[in-house]
Amino acid sequence: MKSALVLAASSLVLGSARPPAGFGPTIESARRNGPQIFNAIHNAMREFGSALHHNGMSLFPAVIPEGVVLHHGTHTREVPKDLDWLAFEVEHAEAFARGRWRRPNDTDGESHAEGGPPMPPPSESGPGYLHIYQAERPLHVLYIDGTSAGKSDLGTTDTQDILLGGNKSRIPWDEWARAANLCSLAEEWRLDGFIRMEPGFEIVHCDFTNGLRQVSANQRPSMDDPGETNNRLIASFEWARAASERYDGIGSSRVLLDFSSVVSAFFYPINLTNPDPKRPELPRLLEASDEEMRIVKQHVGESIARSKSRQKAPVDWQGVTDMIVTRYSRRLLFIAQTDLISVVRSEINGVLDTYIDYSETDDEFTAAKRRCTEFYLQPVHPETPEDHLIYAALENTTAIICNALFDARQLIVEESERDESAAINATKQIVNELIGTLSWYEWKQCGKCQPDEVCFIAMWPFGDVEDHYNPSCKNFSSVLGHGDYWGRPGKGPGKGPGKRPPPPPPLCMNGQDCGDGENRNEEL
Repeated sequence: MKSALVLAASSLVLGSARPPAGFGPTIESARRNGPQIFNAIHNAMREFGSALHHNGMSLFPAVIPEGVVLHHGTHTREVPKDLDWLAFEVEHAEAFARGRWRRPNDTDGESHAEGGPPMPPPSESGPGYLHIYQAERPLHVLYIDGTSAGKSDLGTTDTQDILLGGNKSRIPWDEWARAANLCSLAEEWRLDGFIRMEPGFEIVHCDFTNGLRQVSANQRPSMDDPGETNNRLIASFEWARAASERYDGIGSSRVLLDFSSVVSAFFYPINLTNPDPKRPELPRLLEASDEEMRIVKQHVGESIARSKSRQKAPVDWQGVTDMIVTRYSRRLLFIAQTDLISVVRSEINGVLDTYIDYSETDDEFTAAKRRCTEFYLQPVHPETPEDHLIYAALENTTAIICNALFDARQLIVEESERDESAAINATKQIVNELIGTLSWYEWKQCGKCQPDEVCFIAMWPFGDVEDHYNPSCKNFSSVLGHGDYWGRPGKGPGKGPGKRPPPPPPLCMNGQDCGDGENRNEEL
């Protein structure tokens, strides 16, 4: 496999679009950012992980198969004439099926000021309409990961504004200009649109007359209609509930991601440091140079073209991450929470014995660590340059896991004469640090909630600081109505205007110590 990695690195450097000064994706960068790339793959098109790791840095070519049903909420029965928004979940679109605004470019014959942006949409009364569409053919889209539909100063729109748009000064709320820029790229790259996430996944669809068939456009009740939902909080809660049903995936093969063509900022030797020292866990593109972003953007276009022309199915890298997470997530948590040394010893032996050949005499367990590292990568045969980068990232991540567990085994099993209390404490420290490094979203999930509750994590524009760091089961009366984790652009998130949230605790389960939403003017 090492030779394959070398070949991959060579192919990336010697490609037709040779970057100046050798800048490009590297195996070294993929290894260094292994846990972050692992999570980008594992969280893709999954609401919970994408809300937790909300500053996405990766872009995935994808296909929405023919026949998939999509939804659009608006103020008119008419099919949109150009770009607009679609939702995968009906509750998501229902939230926008209101007669409360007109599209910013609907000026009733009046033009915008010369060179100026569209004005905010004026309010108007009357009913809204819920449109249902069906894909008439496979729709080619680009999935922008993280909470990429979240308009905040935290960095949720960096890949759109800085990488794809080349604009470090665009304000988060400049949504129509952002969408227009995306659709200009869609024309260049022959895409139908872009998938993004807020509470629910949405599509910025660039031409409703191409690739969609309108199934229906049903009028919704007016604000004063007896059929109107009595409690707007309940309607919003149903929106959040619908999003929560997609915590672990979009479902029903409605989106087919090409993992073998993903382009990620984590593949490159780019400075992803967050200028906010209180949020070092959130990557940003603010320190990346314009030339670096231009090259990465060029690679995105090339990757989309290769994805559309390739006949062979991509590697199911998300399936590989799922196998690794299900193997270790609950075991690591159990070890971190257990004080009885005999139980911890049995658990560590149980998880590592698979990789140990007891006829070997190497006290360092070098061969066993290698078997552990490669165990879930054995069936994979990387082909594309991106495959080799992902392989390197996942290989480094599993090496981190295996080395930590063998270090713990040394304390608990091999050095049996050690003080038991000291051995347990040292082992738990190793495992808790590993949990913090891996940062898997499964450790933040609530477990089963009551029927009138959802496991609520902050999803733009909803949620406070506690909802982000410690998601919990909440009912409709407590889940919405506040969004101070996300803040208001220019004022920052936190407990009140201008205040920042506290530094994040290490990512551990059940709160262990390991070491108001704005109105929006787009339509769905």
